[in-house]
Amino acid sequence: MTQLILAYNFPAKHLSKLRMAAMKLGVNVRPVEKREYLQSLGSFTGALGTFESVYDGKNFTELMLVLCGFSQPMVNAFLTLLKATRLPAIPLKAVLTETNQGWNLSLIHISEPTRQAEISYAVFCLKKKKKNK
Repeated sequence: MTQLILAYNFPAKHLSKLRMAAMKLGVNVRPVEKREYLQSLGSFTGALGTFESVYDGKNFTELMLVLCGFSQPMVNAFLTLLKATRLPAIPLKAVLTETNQGWNLSLIHISEPTRQAEISYAVFCLKKKKKNK
Protein backbone atom coordinates (compact mmCIF):
# COMPACT_ATOMS: atom_id res chain seq x y z
CA MET A 1 0.00 0.00 0.00
CA THR A 2 1.22 3.49 -0.82
CA GLN A 3 2.52 5.44 2.17
CA LEU A 4 0.63 8.70 2.27
CA ILE A 5 -0.90 11.11 4.75
CA LEU A 6 -4.35 12.47 3.90
CA ALA A 7 -4.86 15.90 5.48
CA TYR A 8 -8.34 17.31 5.96
CA ASN A 9 -8.96 21.02 6.73
CA PHE A 10 -5.36 22.13 7.06
CA PRO A 11 -4.65 25.83 6.49
CA ALA A 12 -1.55 26.49 4.35
CA LYS A 13 0.76 27.42 7.25
CA HIS A 14 -0.12 24.23 9.14
CA LEU A 15 0.14 22.13 5.99
CA SER A 16 3.74 23.22 5.45
CA LYS A 17 4.70 22.14 9.00
CA LEU A 18 2.93 18.82 8.47
CA ARG A 19 4.81 18.29 5.21
CA MET A 20 8.14 18.97 6.94
CA ALA A 21 7.41 16.28 9.54
CA ALA A 22 6.25 13.80 6.89
CA MET A 23 9.31 14.48 4.75
CA LYS A 24 11.53 13.18 7.56
CA LEU A 25 9.85 9.78 7.08
CA GLY A 26 9.86 10.02 3.29
CA VAL A 27 6.06 10.26 3.13
CA ASN A 28 3.96 12.62 1.01
CA VAL A 29 1.04 14.64 2.35
CA ARG A 30 -2.12 14.90 0.25
CA PRO A 31 -4.57 17.65 1.21
CA VAL A 32 -8.16 16.49 0.71
CA GLU A 33 -10.43 19.22 -0.58
CA LYS A 34 -14.09 19.57 0.41
CA ARG A 35 -15.26 18.57 -3.08
CA GLU A 36 -13.47 15.21 -2.58
CA TYR A 37 -15.17 14.24 0.69
CA LEU A 38 -17.30 11.54 -1.01
CA GLN A 39 -14.26 9.73 -2.42
CA SER A 40 -13.25 6.57 -0.59
CA LEU A 41 -10.03 6.65 1.42
CA GLY A 42 -8.64 3.88 -0.77
CA SER A 43 -9.13 5.98 -3.90
CA PHE A 44 -6.43 8.39 -2.72
CA THR A 45 -3.84 5.58 -2.52
CA GLY A 46 -4.89 3.90 -5.76
CA ALA A 47 -6.27 0.83 -3.93
CA LEU A 48 -9.80 1.67 -5.10
CA GLY A 49 -11.13 3.57 -8.09
CA THR A 50 -12.62 7.05 -8.00
CA PHE A 51 -16.05 8.10 -9.16
CA GLU A 52 -17.57 11.28 -10.47
CA SER A 53 -19.23 12.88 -7.49
CA VAL A 54 -18.69 16.23 -5.80
CA TYR A 55 -19.49 16.82 -2.15
CA ASP A 56 -21.57 19.94 -1.58
CA GLY A 57 -22.87 19.26 1.91
CA LYS A 58 -22.13 20.68 5.32
CA ASN A 59 -18.54 21.70 5.91
CA PHE A 60 -16.45 19.44 8.12
CA THR A 61 -14.27 21.74 10.24
CA GLU A 62 -11.97 19.66 12.44
CA LEU A 63 -8.40 18.91 11.44
CA MET A 64 -8.00 15.26 10.55
CA LEU A 65 -5.20 12.98 9.36
CA VAL A 66 -5.49 9.56 7.77
CA LEU A 67 -2.22 7.61 7.75
CA CYS A 68 -2.05 5.25 4.77
CA GLY A 69 0.37 2.34 4.52
CA PHE A 70 1.89 2.96 7.95
CA SER A 71 3.15 0.14 10.17
CA GLN A 72 2.66 0.53 13.92
CA PRO A 73 6.32 1.61 14.46
CA MET A 74 5.97 4.15 11.66
CA VAL A 75 2.76 5.50 13.23
CA ASN A 76 4.61 5.94 16.51
CA ALA A 77 7.55 7.66 14.80
CA PHE A 78 5.23 10.01 12.93
CA LEU A 79 3.29 10.94 16.08
CA THR A 80 6.57 11.77 17.81
CA LEU A 81 7.62 13.97 14.87
CA LEU A 82 4.18 15.55 14.78
CA LYS A 83 4.41 16.52 18.43
CA ALA A 84 7.71 18.30 17.75
CA THR A 85 6.18 20.45 14.98
CA ARG A 86 4.15 22.46 17.49
CA LEU A 87 1.09 22.31 15.28
CA PRO A 88 -2.25 22.91 16.99
CA ALA A 89 -3.85 19.75 18.32
CA ILE A 90 -5.13 17.48 15.55
CA PRO A 91 -8.25 16.01 17.13
CA LEU A 92 -8.89 13.24 14.61
CA LYS A 93 -6.33 10.71 13.45
CA ALA A 94 -6.96 7.45 11.64
CA VAL A 95 -5.06 4.60 10.05
CA LEU A 96 -6.18 3.24 6.69
CA THR A 97 -6.97 -0.48 6.86
CA GLU A 98 -8.51 -3.02 4.51
CA THR A 99 -11.74 -2.63 6.48
CA ASN A 100 -12.04 1.14 6.14
CA GLN A 101 -10.47 1.77 2.71
CA GLY A 102 -13.96 1.97 1.17
CA TRP A 103 -15.12 4.57 3.69
CA ASN A 104 -15.51 8.23 2.85
CA LEU A 105 -15.44 11.25 5.15
CA SER A 106 -19.06 10.88 6.26
CA LEU A 107 -18.40 7.34 7.53
CA ILE A 108 -15.22 8.43 9.27
CA HIS A 109 -17.00 11.25 11.04
CA ILE A 110 -19.86 8.96 12.17
CA SER A 111 -17.37 6.57 13.76
CA GLU A 112 -15.46 9.42 15.46
CA PRO A 113 -17.00 8.97 18.96
CA THR A 114 -14.69 6.00 19.49
CA ARG A 115 -11.98 8.44 20.60
CA GLN A 116 -8.98 6.93 22.39
CA ALA A 117 -5.52 8.00 23.51
CA GLU A 118 -3.46 5.68 21.29
CA ILE A 119 -3.77 4.57 17.69
CA SER A 120 -5.02 1.01 17.42
CA TYR A 121 -5.66 -0.96 14.27
CA ALA A 122 -8.87 -2.28 15.83
CA VAL A 123 -10.35 1.19 16.30
CA PHE A 124 -10.53 3.63 13.42
CA CYS A 125 -10.91 7.17 14.74
CA LEU A 126 -8.96 8.59 17.61
CA LYS A 127 -8.63 11.73 19.59
CA LYS A 128 -6.00 12.68 22.12
CA LYS A 129 -7.17 12.81 25.71
CA LYS A 130 -7.72 16.31 26.99
CA LYS A 131 -5.02 17.30 29.43
CA ASN A 132 -6.17 17.34 33.04
CA LYS A 133 -5.80 20.71 34.64
